[in-house]
Amino acid sequence: MILKTTYLHFKCLILMIPALLTSCQSTDKKASIINSKYFFLDAEEQMASEDPMVRFEKKHLLHGAISQEEKNQRSGHYYVFDWIDPNWSHFKNSSTLVRFEYRQKKTGSKIHRKDFYPQSQITYRNKTKIKITGKDYQVNGKVTAWRFSIIREGTIITSDQSYLW
Repeated sequence: MILKTTYLHFKCLILMIPALLTSCQSTDKKASIINSKYFFLDAEEQMASEDPMVRFEKKHLLHGAISQEEKNQRSGHYYVFDWIDPNWSHFKNSSTLVRFEYRQKKTGSKIHRKDFYPQSQITYRNKTKIKITGKDYQVNGKVTAWRFSIIREGTIITSDQSYLW
């Protein structure tokens, strides 16, 4: 009798373990920004870094600029944001907005904003490149603070920001 009861308890335990493990999984995963990369380019300044990656970044951004005016137009701030959206397949037909808000040195507390609707289909892994260059940089100065947000159906689903924001 004791052996039969122990066997039943063992059988029930074996059947309950998979049920417990599957119920612990979360299906509502949120979008997140996994990497924020920033680069400031001053075309007139000599690159003092010995790091070959930093020198390459400057050469890459200035590639094709021949005159000094063309090089000055490329001076400014460059941002690259890598983000993932685990629920992208559920929202294929909804509009996703990428917003970059920033303040610049010469405009004080005024918040500038750039909105982007991604041209390619949103997938699990995404990349957004933003640049503050040309007249915007030359007239208003360096970016002092910024915030990057991903907005779906009017709600911010994730964001990242600089320390001073």
